[in-house]
Amino acid sequence: MAEKRTVGLDLRVLEDRQVLLYFGDNPVIDKATGAFVGGWDALGLEPQDSQHGFTREVSSNNTNLTGGQTATSYTAGAITSAVDGIEGSPAMRYIENPGAIVQDGTTYGEHSSKVAKAFVAFVHKYTSGLVRIWVSREKAELVINERTVAKDPQARPVQITYKNGDDERYYEERFYMVGEDGSVVRVEEKVFQDVEDLQAQIDAGTAFHPKASASGLTAMTVVEDKAADDVTLHEYQDAEGNSAEVDPSTTDSDGDGAMDDVDAEPNNPAVQ
Repeated sequence: MAEKRTVGLDLRVLEDRQVLLYFGDNPVIDKATGAFVGGWDALGLEPQDSQHGFTREVSSNNTNLTGGQTATSYTAGAITSAVDGIEGSPAMRYIENPGAIVQDGTTYGEHSSKVAKAFVAFVHKYTSGLVRIWVSREKAELVINERTVAKDPQARPVQITYKNGDDERYYEERFYMVGEDGSVVRVEEKVFQDVEDLQAQIDAGTAFHPKASASGLTAMTVVEDKAADDVTLHEYQDAEGNSAEVDPSTTDSDGDGAMDDVDAEPNNPAVQ
């Protein structure tokens, strides 16, 4: 038994965070190094003061007794998350309107019951150097119900609803830079896998280590980016086919129609 009150405390200070999405059916994360393999997409930028919230609902059924009442059974309810994202990333645009199409450079939105579905991964980096990767075992449903436009970029809340798999498990979690794994019995991994050709995929650009941050984008031309499972993400590219995001802090100070101080690195979540 624990004799000291500090034993078992899990005090961590969050230094950085990132949300990654996989719209296909077979996501892979390398167990040994935490590298994300294949078509993972970054949700985009998050406000500094935002939170990653989780809600797990459990309702109880009560039986009235002569001396009062007591809970006799419990029913598991919805498991949801909420995360704030800055508008502009391809993943955010797809979640806002998964039925939108692009024709001749014009985007046509659709209001329907279609909901974006993807595997969701949260990467949390702590000041101690510990990195936590939490990933859903099944596709979650993602919805953006509010769109706020103001002088400064406004966060748009993304509502995420998780689903249990056939084994009644809904997430996997691993930590890195930890000395020992401990003696906890783990459910057999589904998303975390051993990738033999990891270095080759990293060199080829089909795998990357998440940095839990993103550089700015510079928007040029609307193009369609075919993600896994026939999901189409709408993205902006320059004349050379490079994708980039606009840093919200940049402005067109000289009036030439171009954003100042734009970092036009390719749109890769690993790029800093």
